[in-house]
Amino acid sequence: MTRKQKSTIALMCAIAAVLAALMLWRQPAAPGASGHATHEDSHGHDDRHPPAEGSPPDTAEDGIVAMSEAQVKANGIAIAKAGPAPIRERLHLPAQVRANAERSVALAAPARGIVQSVAVSPGSAVRKGQALAVIRSPDVAQWRADLAAARQRLALARTTREREKTLWEQGISARQDFEAADTALKEAGIGVQAARQRLEALGVGIDAASEGVSSLVTIRAPLDGIVVERPAVAGQAVDESKPLMTIADLSQVWVEAALPADSLAQVGTGMAARVSVGAQPRELGGTVAFVGPVLGEATRMATVRIVLANTEGVLRPGMLASVDLLGEPSNAAVTVDSDAIQTIHERKVVFVRTEAGFRAQPVTPGRSDGRRTEIVAGLAAGTPYAASGSFLLKADLGKAEAEHED
Repeated sequence: MTRKQKSTIALMCAIAAVLAALMLWRQPAAPGASGHATHEDSHGHDDRHPPAEGSPPDTAEDGIVAMSEAQVKANGIAIAKAGPAPIRERLHLPAQVRANAERSVALAAPARGIVQSVAVSPGSAVRKGQALAVIRSPDVAQWRADLAAARQRLALARTTREREKTLWEQGISARQDFEAADTALKEAGIGVQAARQRLEALGVGIDAASEGVSSLVTIRAPLDGIVVERPAVAGQAVDESKPLMTIADLSQVWVEAALPADSLAQVGTGMAARVSVGAQPRELGGTVAFVGPVLGEATRMATVRIVLANTEGVLRPGMLASVDLLGEPSNAAVTVDSDAIQTIHERKVVFVRTEAGFRAQPVTPGRSDGRRTEIVAGLAAGTPYAASGSFLLKADLGKAEAEHED
């Protein structure tokens, strides 16, 4: 090895020694040494929750969150006492406004034919008896011809009977001739009645004297309402299975809500309800008129129906709504604010105030009206608890448990 190579190796060793010394000199101080970083969290208190003087240590296993009085105030945590209160259960359900099916009519042509004209549009207000559309149908012409022929046979049978009666009374003809003529008259009357009833049942005009055997039939509104659907157009081929239009009386509407199967026992007809619809500024009062006896195959939910008056027409089918069903009010011995109840490890808890801070107390909730919740077990009346801001305590407890696992 030459002298130059030896010098290069020595220089490299010296540089390595200097770098190692610098790395050791810049190593961070051990935990607990002076100058450690602060641990204040976004709530303004030490996220390690150092125990106050004379208080027990913070243990995640016991569900304890250490917090001083000043920290409680700084975090806006309100303290209240558990106590009795009247509870009126309130079941909140999604819903939708629908047309009253009992006041809606889908109109179809009485027979196959062609749409001659349509006099209304979707959204049109119509009155009972108003002409809506005209259909040209060969079947209608045939039915009218049948009625006209039946009337002719009836007139002939009536004349024949009168003649046979006269002849029988004069002793010119036998009695059985008169009886046969009388029977023929009755049969002709039945034929006219059947032809007329067929036309009446289909809403076809039966005045053959004025309409003759015309193939035109006018479709008229069966009730006052609004045209909510109108697929028919002039020139379209139609038959009895194709709806021309749908008319609904929207002075009264249905609000239908989806009710989970596990809540069926809580709901019955006549139950008070509060309905909120879209941007309407106030709740609408009503009662449950119907609870579906069958669950939906896909949703596994039952239908709850509330009938509402809609004289001003502000409720429109298709609007989204929500329904609150109200049970009978009754007193509960121990209640807390509903916001105070949190779920930790699949258990319901209330954060009870202690000298050191708060303790997550497991409880068994009962009835609730959305604002107050009954506590069936786990909490005594008069116990102070975190009525608001309990979600902060839940977050702090979760953080403490995570640090404990680390």
